[in-house]
Amino acid sequence: MSEKNMREASAVIDVYGLPLVAGAYSKNWAHREDALLKVYKEMSEMGPDTPRDQCKSKLRAAIFLVQRSIKDKVFAVFSASLKLLKMILEDYIPQHKLGKADVTYCVDKTMPNLLAKTGDSAARQRVAALNYIQDMAQYKDVKATHQVPHHATQPFKLTIPSRLALSRVELVERLLKDLGLEKNSGLNVDNVMKFVVPALDHTAGEVRDAAVRVILDLYKAVGSPVRDYLPPDDQATRKKPLYKNIFDSFDRIDGKPTEAELKVQKQAAEKKKQEEIEQLQAQIAQLKDLQANIGKEDEEAGPSKDEGKEDQKSKPPTTHSKHRPPPREKSTLNAPSEAGDDVSSLMENMCIFCGERNEAFTEEGLDLHYWKNCPMLRRCQHCKQVVEIAGLTEHLLTECDQSDNFQQCPRCTEAIPKDEYDEHNRLKQCVVAKPEKVANHCPLCHQNIPPGEEGWKTHLMGKDGCKSNPRRVQALEKKGGGRSGPGIKGKAAAKSRQQAGSRVGVRGGKFGGKTPRGK
Repeated sequence: MSEKNMREASAVIDVYGLPLVAGAYSKNWAHREDALLKVYKEMSEMGPDTPRDQCKSKLRAAIFLVQRSIKDKVFAVFSASLKLLKMILEDYIPQHKLGKADVTYCVDKTMPNLLAKTGDSAARQRVAALNYIQDMAQYKDVKATHQVPHHATQPFKLTIPSRLALSRVELVERLLKDLGLEKNSGLNVDNVMKFVVPALDHTAGEVRDAAVRVILDLYKAVGSPVRDYLPPDDQATRKKPLYKNIFDSFDRIDGKPTEAELKVQKQAAEKKKQEEIEQLQAQIAQLKDLQANIGKEDEEAGPSKDEGKEDQKSKPPTTHSKHRPPPREKSTLNAPSEAGDDVSSLMENMCIFCGERNEAFTEEGLDLHYWKNCPMLRRCQHCKQVVEIAGLTEHLLTECDQSDNFQQCPRCTEAIPKDEYDEHNRLKQCVVAKPEKVANHCPLCHQNIPPGEEGWKTHLMGKDGCKSNPRRVQALEKKGGGRSGPGIKGKAAAKSRQQAGSRVGVRGGKFGGKTPRGK
């Protein structure tokens, strides 16, 4: 031993003798290992009656040798030092009833070198150091001192090697899982976050990733207090991918959609809205084309009738001429045209399905009314086509894109999905439909209602009408703002509904139409 080493180890020489200490300082790793094993054996054989002062002096001398041997590059010597330290903390101190101060002394002296060892270039020594610190933190006497968490959560400089920085963060991650945030664990939000937040700025990506994992584990345990140690959650902060990832993960833990998911949802909603607008615009275009065609037909209809009359007058009388009705007056010939004008006047600004009259019912206004508000209509849930409720069953069985998936029930005459038909037919709990002249059958509430067109209107629009028609309540609330027209009946009503239905794609048959009996 050199004179410098002898001065450094003078207290240990007084306790264990020069030969043993010289072996601990030897350049031969086998001698260094033997020296530690001799100390281990000597301390293990000390009886419980050994004076307290002697026990303490042996302890402090042994810790000096352990502290030095932890830095040894030879794995066998390093393992021997860990073996000796474990015996001291688990057996020697409790056996000789030494105090908490002695436990703290052992941990304080050895932890700095153990932490440094977690960054060793040799993977075996690095892993052994991490595992030992994790185990030591749970020793009964050591756990009570909180010294391991205290040393483990001391912030490190960003200039330390990435291997050591990663091991330090992984150690805190392990301790957090093992010890938790209980009152006596030595870990809390404050010391963990003050340790891990600076690690987010380390140049090594694996160190930053490990720090993020610790933050997320902590957030799962305590929630929002973690945010107090991070920059504010705003657009400027979220421009940094690291913090964007952290705050998005917080949102997922809280069960909220992330900013990206909200953006996708918003885009989907806007796309759906745009599709509806485009559909409505296409239907308006169809409406305008159809209206122009109807106008041309009306213009052509008048002259053709007059020409027919002139042809009849020009024909010579037949043998049955005496049985022909007398020629009509000129005013009689003009009656159909006048009736058409009356119907057109009556239909102005009026929905021919529900009879509501409203100045807002221009061509576009009526289209929107049919599409969203008319209580006599609804959109098919399967093909999105606007259909008359009175003809919904017929639509599902014959016209709908999904008509192959429906089958008609012979009892209630409704369209039942084929995958539910057998159970529906077996239970026989549906309301039996009555003959058409006796009652209509509502496909919404599944009840029999008064017959005829007025029966449908009363049921679908009345105050005490169909509870399963959501548009009925809207129509009742709106009734004060709009005016109900006198309505159109008979052939004019059927023709008007057919024309309006063609304009906006309304399907479903006439009011009171006979429900088809199967496909």
